[in-house]
Amino acid sequence: MKKKLVGMLFTVVMVSTLLAGCGKSSTSKDTTVEKSSTDTTAKKDTDAKTSGIKITMLNTKSEIQTQFEEMAIAYEKETGVKIEVYTATGDSPSEEIAKKYAAGDAPTLIMGDPQDVAAIALEKAVDLSGEEWASLGGNQYGITVDGKLYSLPFCIEARGLIYNKTAIEKVTGKEFNPSSIKSMDDLQALLDELVAGGMETPVALNKEDWSLAAHYLTLVYEEQDGTNATTSKFIDGLYAGTENLGKNTRFNAVMDTFDMLKKYNMNKSDPLAADIELNAAAIAEGDIAFWFHGNWAWTILEEYVEDGTEMGIMPVVQNDTTGNANVNTYLCGSATKQIMIDKVCSTPEQQKAAKDFLNWLVNSEKGQDFLVNVCNVVPAFSNIKLEVKNPLGISVQNCVENGQLFDGYIYYPGDHWKEVGASMQKYLADQITRDELATEITNYWDALK
Repeated sequence: MKKKLVGMLFTVVMVSTLLAGCGKSSTSKDTTVEKSSTDTTAKKDTDAKTSGIKITMLNTKSEIQTQFEEMAIAYEKETGVKIEVYTATGDSPSEEIAKKYAAGDAPTLIMGDPQDVAAIALEKAVDLSGEEWASLGGNQYGITVDGKLYSLPFCIEARGLIYNKTAIEKVTGKEFNPSSIKSMDDLQALLDELVAGGMETPVALNKEDWSLAAHYLTLVYEEQDGTNATTSKFIDGLYAGTENLGKNTRFNAVMDTFDMLKKYNMNKSDPLAADIELNAAAIAEGDIAFWFHGNWAWTILEEYVEDGTEMGIMPVVQNDTTGNANVNTYLCGSATKQIMIDKVCSTPEQQKAAKDFLNWLVNSEKGQDFLVNVCNVVPAFSNIKLEVKNPLGISVQNCVENGQLFDGYIYYPGDHWKEVGASMQKYLADQITRDELATEITNYWDALK
């Protein structure tokens, strides 16, 4: 299925790019070089050939765009290399990447979802197998095709129910331990207790297609038994028409919990008008107790959270654990963002500068600080010893260290979240039934034949 699906992705999503040529981007001639004397790694890995070079980068984690822009300014002062970072709006990463290649204007560095990189790696990406960081985590978490490494794993992310421990304890008057919530029934009892204590709507759900389809619905695929092998087999069945989604145990268990979350949703009067910033503010300030999201949400939450507020992230608990006893104790997660280097539109000098930058991220003190302390991400590399400080990252890091992270699947079609997300939005708004949702999802996979 993997090879078939990757080939299909390349044909459907990227077909317009195959014959498109890329003009070579020009370098910046007026950049002032200010070498730092405090970071020997950066000085060692950047030479005169890259000083003055301009490279571009597609950032598909829009919540840290400001951090990237500020980092780029500091990096240029330190190395003489100008990095122009931009983020796409409105399109999925795969659509943005396809458009750039079709226009002959692909960025030097491309941050994409795993499937985006896997679909184009052989023809579009620089082989990174020889980089020092490959053995430090790149080979484990990066995208490897035909035995070669084509991307740097930017971060380990997991999704689940973000909880505000402080708010829960304030309303209930009792200590809250997320491990005490062992089923959907346990969670519902707590939600009822919160409502009785005055927290009228203790849950927030996002309306975005990526949240509903790429983050929530994919629990169904990845929690069949928690392994990529079974996820692939399950998707094979959907693709072949031999898997009955509507009768699937995990689908119904996950959607039972979704129905319960809908019941207590602060946005339930108009769920498709939900605003992520308002959701973030509500849980950070203790107006609600639970928000389905991922540890990357800390970059939004931190501006609202008061000192002393205890938060974390826990699994989407379910009642039926048939086939996977760990669904109520594990998170679903993986290296969700991958950075590749373009080899079609960029010059050898730009490729060298891009390699230097990736090496700086992993091996320099400033690069590591940028990843962990500025971007608040859980790093994928064993040499990075900085401790994640934000509470959501700590939850994910603990799951990684304790082996409580289900394998994230990387071979979803690039349009999955958009197409299936539209169906999930209809279900969130009670415009279709669960049977109709299952049918629409099944039809999506069937149409890919």
